[in-house]
Amino acid sequence: MNAPARFSPTRLQMRLVLESLFNRILEEGTAKRDAEPHGLARYAEGDPVEEPTVLSSDNPEEWTAEDWDAYISGQQADAEHPENKAVRWGGLAEGNITDDVKPLLDEELKAFGVSLTHDDPQYDVLARDANRVIARAYAIEAERWRGHHDSAQGIPSFVSQKYPDDSPLIDPWSKKLGREEADFLSQYVRTIGEEFIELRQANGAAMKTERDDRIALRYFLDLVGDIRINDLMPNHSKKLAEQLLRMPREYGRGIYARKTPRQAIKIADRLEDAINESGEQETILFEGVEFSRIEAQKKAERMRKKTANKHLSFFTSLWRSSLVPRSLQPMNPFAGALYKKRLLRTETARRGTRTRYSQEQLLELFATPIWQGCASKAVRTKPGNLIIDDWRYWAPLIALYTGMRREEVARLRTSDFDEVEGIWLVRIQATDGRHLKSEAANREIPIHSQLIELGLREYVERRGKRAALFPDLRPTGASKEYGEQVGRWFRYYRQSLGIYYPQTDFHSFRHTFVQWLRNSGVPSDLIAVVVGHEDERVTSYVYGKDVSIQQKQQVVERLSLKTGPIKRPLSRREA
Repeated sequence: MNAPARFSPTRLQMRLVLESLFNRILEEGTAKRDAEPHGLARYAEGDPVEEPTVLSSDNPEEWTAEDWDAYISGQQADAEHPENKAVRWGGLAEGNITDDVKPLLDEELKAFGVSLTHDDPQYDVLARDANRVIARAYAIEAERWRGHHDSAQGIPSFVSQKYPDDSPLIDPWSKKLGREEADFLSQYVRTIGEEFIELRQANGAAMKTERDDRIALRYFLDLVGDIRINDLMPNHSKKLAEQLLRMPREYGRGIYARKTPRQAIKIADRLEDAINESGEQETILFEGVEFSRIEAQKKAERMRKKTANKHLSFFTSLWRSSLVPRSLQPMNPFAGALYKKRLLRTETARRGTRTRYSQEQLLELFATPIWQGCASKAVRTKPGNLIIDDWRYWAPLIALYTGMRREEVARLRTSDFDEVEGIWLVRIQATDGRHLKSEAANREIPIHSQLIELGLREYVERRGKRAALFPDLRPTGASKEYGEQVGRWFRYYRQSLGIYYPQTDFHSFRHTFVQWLRNSGVPSDLIAVVVGHEDERVTSYVYGKDVSIQQKQQVVERLSLKTGPIKRPLSRREA
């Protein structure tokens, strides 16, 4: 992992570069001494065990070719003499002359994968410090060639003082930091976040997981900022956790469409003020748009702690991933950021959660125009004689009688339906670009007799082979889900008819299916097999293989809800 070229190195990285220069000189000296046991004599002219070479004359004009070779060899030996090198580099350091050190420094920066241009003021400072470090290294080398070795022969103390580990997270471990840690700490949250998303994709993460990950990263970048990992502190994760609870639940839709998280929070704050200032009025005029009080309150609702935890867990998981050096993993700045289960339970108790539909509510819902006859395709909320054979008619019924999730219903294809041992069923499977929530979600569900009586099989057959069951649906919303369109319409439809019940939505059909079977005495593990739950006591995915399709049909047919008379579509009109 290399630091991006557009970013300057951190102080930790520059410190490690200076340390590497210093250690390289000492390591080279050690290697020379190990290979040559004669000490400083190796720098003398000629063979150290023989008399040095004598020149033929003191006058260079009289020298032979052999004399010149001996002279040049002696000069080179002098230049390599540790004491002479110490003097030379000491002079360069004293005069702040950096021409000679720049090639060495550039080589070391390149080896560390970091970028620092010569016109950067930091580069000149680092080059002068490199001179001082190299001068000290050769001074130590001179001592060692004379046989003096002691613990004081270390890098100058100004290096650790001037280039400290500037991350508040890892001070206790600073002595153990190396290039891997320095490179990681020099990254920015955006870079590491993108790498983690790619890593999860490579490991088979579902498309929805990728979307959620990108939303979580977007929240951090907008609400906290794109900062270096080096500068991350627990208060940053605390700020994110707090700001998430200010995010409107409908972010990405309606008045919050194409807004940044900060902009959405400001809009929600203004809407909340407008609601509070409206007194008992049934309508709220907000920025030129009129909403019913119920609509306005819904749009002003903020993110719940459970949802915030989903976004926060992206960062806690990132810090446990292979992208983070093992030595840094104990110093997770996001540790403790998740809201505790106790707080989640309190919030659920106070604000409520999704509930199932009561028998009365189902009777009221299915007595409305969609299932009894509407005025036209464009006007579904007014009574008429038209039963339109499309997703608005079928999606709620399929969800109620199968317990399927909203997205599972919305993305059904005709090829998902089949007949096995005389039982018509639907397969929930990861095909055609679809991803499942878990392994248990891969399942077969017998089609309830009520759906067959209403004509679902004929509708599927009319759609043709391998076709989308509901071709009008498109991916929408921040998560780009097909079911988002279904959920928005279903809420609008109920609100328009005045039959909107708090804590109920499209997902409540699934709750109704599960709760009704439970009340009918069906064991929880069998329900889990049908609805695709990961049962904590039994692995539903494995257990489900041992449950016959006949047993599953018996489970589904235990659902004997009273929905009132629902009219069967008589025409072949399609969405």
